[in-house]
This record gives sequence, structure tokens and C-alpha cells, in this order.
Amino acid sequence: MLLKKGREQKGLTTREVSKRLKIDQALVSKFENGLRRPTKKQVLSLAALLEIDSDTLLILWLKEKILHEIKDETFGLKALEAVLAEFKPSENVPKESPIDQLFEEMEALKSKMENLRNSQQDK
Repeated sequence: MLLKKGREQKGLTTREVSKRLKIDQALVSKFENGLRRPTKKQVLSLAALLEIDSDTLLILWLKEKILHEIKDETFGLKALEAVLAEFKPSENVPKESPIDQLFEEMEALKSKMENLRNSQQDK
């Protein structure tokens, strides 16, 4: 829902999004309809193109990924509760290295620059 709303607010068609991100148009439509899950890299590219907060989009992406894995499991909720009980972010979540952060920022900038180039070529 967020992807479709973001795309429509930018005035883009699924075809334009697919062209700019160099992915299949049907895949973009499936992302929007929840029939397929994009990769993390695709999520970051979509966030940059549609100017959606990447943290928000990554959280939603990860949530869907987790739900997909546990939704049909008898003990899925209990397992999730056990994880939450043990989860201590300061101890368990590795801090992203400055190099990783730089690469993510470079990827987002690259996507924005490609979008700018594509929009100039479309004129």
C-alpha cells in the first residue's frame, strides 16, 4: 500500500518505476499488491525513487518477512515472544560500520542520480 501511494504521489506509472529501477513491471505491481517481497536492495532503491523514508520502508519489509515465516506455525507467536524476551538491541544488534553506512548512502544517491538522468532523458 505504501509503495503504491508513494508511486502515485510522484505521478509515476509502474512502467516508469520498473524502467528506472531496471526491474520487471509485473514485479513492481506484485510488490505493491503484496504478492512478492522485494530484496533489501530493491527496498532501498524504491525508497530513494519514491522519496519514502527508508527506515520506515525497511521496518515494514522486515515485518512482512517475519510474518511470512511464522504466520502458519503453531508456535509462531510463542517463538516471537521468546525472541522479544531475549532481545537486547544494545547487545544483540551489531552496529552498522561506517563503511556499510557509506555504501547504503552511496546506493541511495546512485539511485537518485539515475532517476534524475532518466527524467532528463524522458523530456
